[in-house]
Amino acid sequence: MPKKDNVLIISLGRSPAVIPETLDALLEKDIYIKRTYIVTTSDEIIYEKCIPLIQEDFRKHYTPKNMELHPFQCILSSDDIYNERDNLELMINVAKIFKKEQRNNIFISMAGGRKTMSAAMALLAQIYNARAITHVLVSPEIEKKGSIYKLMELQNNEIEQIFHPRDKRLIFFPVIGISWMLSDMINALRGTENEIIRKEVREILFENGLLDENKKPTILGKQLLKLLNDIEKYPEPTLEEPLMKFKKDESPHAPTGYNKFAAQLANIPYIEKIIGVKFINSPETRVNDVTSDGVIKCQYSDGDKAYVMKILTTAKTKGENEMVKKLINRYFIR
Repeated sequence: MPKKDNVLIISLGRSPAVIPETLDALLEKDIYIKRTYIVTTSDEIIYEKCIPLIQEDFRKHYTPKNMELHPFQCILSSDDIYNERDNLELMINVAKIFKKEQRNNIFISMAGGRKTMSAAMALLAQIYNARAITHVLVSPEIEKKGSIYKLMELQNNEIEQIFHPRDKRLIFFPVIGISWMLSDMINALRGTENEIIRKEVREILFENGLLDENKKPTILGKQLLKLLNDIEKYPEPTLEEPLMKFKKDESPHAPTGYNKFAAQLANIPYIEKIIGVKFINSPETRVNDVTSDGVIKCQYSDGDKAYVMKILTTAKTKGENEMVKKLINRYFIR
């Protein structure tokens, strides 16, 4: 039987120190984390300042230990979580990492980011049987200096002390996994009259306000069913950074800002390659076409010139590709 890897999925706000603090605390407990996935928003402060600082520290302290950092697998298209749609995008992206790593030991850390991110990740930890939920505690003095604004005022040796404090405590919260009853939950929430559905599953759903007295899904039950159904419709994510292939001589034909736009698209975990095709005169930024072989054709415009691009995804069917299109459409709303 192959040995299981230990994997960390950790939420991040504007306090990057939480990631090395958590990794150090786990290593001190002899828990070697092979892969670390960051869950965060597309907030420019996080994207342009926090993550580069984490990457630099990671290369110094953890890459020599053959540990891997995956910072762009779970970045939301919004710069914050404003509504249920943002929360759904978060849960779908995180759930795909759970499914990708389901044969390994998954640890969750919810020390950073929004509280709604913590709630969503705790729910997914139960659904997909995470090994444990963790939280790292440091002194109030260290915590105050952990925000990116404070860190940018410090010297490198001071940042090192904040990222790798000597005194810290790691708290473990046990997870009661419910993956064993997932198919029964889905059938019950669909209203399927099937004797195979365990009685206790319906009772649990009723006690938690997901089914009513008539065994019909409540509003919350319908939301959970939609989430579970949407998760199943998405293709497997890629763990590699997408290949970006653009024309060598873009200027003066390329629209302003296309590089930044393509970099945002590259954060979507189902995209394997983004290829620049041609320049055209068009004021529109839009998705042009979706095919059944995992290809999405689109264009980015600065209001005058447009760059037509071909996006290769991990989708195997047109249905899966439509789901990816649905996810990336938010990047095309200007």
